[in-house]
Amino acid sequence: IQLESIPKKVVYFTNHRSIKEAKTKPFKTEVVENPRYTIYVDTEKKYFEKLSTALTKNEFVYSPYLGHAYCPASIFDVIELDAKVVDFKDVYTKCVVLDESETIDPNFILKMISKDESSLMIERHIHHFFNDEKFDGRVLKHWIPINNSIYKIERESPRKLSKFYKIGEHSVCMY
Repeated sequence: IQLESIPKKVVYFTNHRSIKEAKTKPFKTEVVENPRYTIYVDTEKKYFEKLSTALTKNEFVYSPYLGHAYCPASIFDVIELDAKVVDFKDVYTKCVVLDESETIDPNFILKMISKDESSLMIERHIHHFFNDEKFDGRVLKHWIPINNSIYKIERESPRKLSKFYKIGEHSVCMY
């Protein structure tokens, strides 16, 4: 994922009714105003064709959304890219980078150096997956370059969940 817009957070409160009691409770909601992303998907040719057709023709069972069902996504510019896995010699990125140090591998090292005046957000999100037929979840840490920032990945350990691919002059972290 690559953030293409400057994030502007909007905070508002809604009233939710309690099922057990006859009262309402204010519920804080935060969304990003007019977000724009480039989303990269690594898949086989046959799945890409199905996905591409569904997105370009707006023919899906569940509409794409951005975190909340009331924040529908507008999809455009579905293209196919030929990307190659890169080694870590002069890797620059503008995309979200998965930091595997906290919950995957405590010995994992990631060092990113900003190029010029760069900005970065660090967020943690729950990743759900099946582990031996058991539904499980794990919190993953993400480094998110904002304001069109570019970062050089100076040093990192071998990855277990993600890989970097060269797309254009920058690299993309896929997981």
